[in-house]
Formats: sequence, C-alpha cells, structure tokens
Amino acid sequence: MLRNTGFINVQLVAETGFNSSLKTKGVLIRADKPEQTGRQKGKDQMETPLSKYQEFFDAVYSEGRIDRKTKHLIALGASLAAGCDP
Repeated sequence: MLRNTGFINVQLVAETGFNSSLKTKGVLIRADKPEQTGRQKGKDQMETPLSKYQEFFDAVYSEGRIDRKTKHLIALGASLAAGCDP
C-alpha cells in the first residue's frame, strides 16, 4: 500500500503492541518518499486536508449542550464498543 502511494525502500521495523482491533497490528514502518514533481510539495500539500480535519474536530468538540470532557468520554466509549484497544 505504501509503495502504491509513492514510497520507496519500505521496511517493517517492529510491532508496537498497540493493536487497534483483533484484526490489525500496530507497526513501526520506515520508508522514503522521493521529491514530487509537478505538484505542491511538503506542507502545502497537506495543509488543506489537515485544516479540514481541524475544522471538523473544532466543530465536534466545541462547547454546547454537552461539555467537551463528556464528548471525549462518549468518543472513548464508542471506540471501545467498536473493538479498538485503548
């Protein structure tokens, strides 16, 4: 999968032990990605997706009828119910 996105020299370094479910394993991977040509590079390329996520996160966890701490606890409960490891 990493090779399909342009990474080269992909190596599995270690398993972390932080498994998000019974079917997935947390791993540490080392890879290189050559310079991109004809596209935005580096930080500019990721700015839009990250800013969209930040907008979503801020909207979800903004103060309202339910306080921020309770929203985090609900999210934790939902992830545990879905089978994710804490």
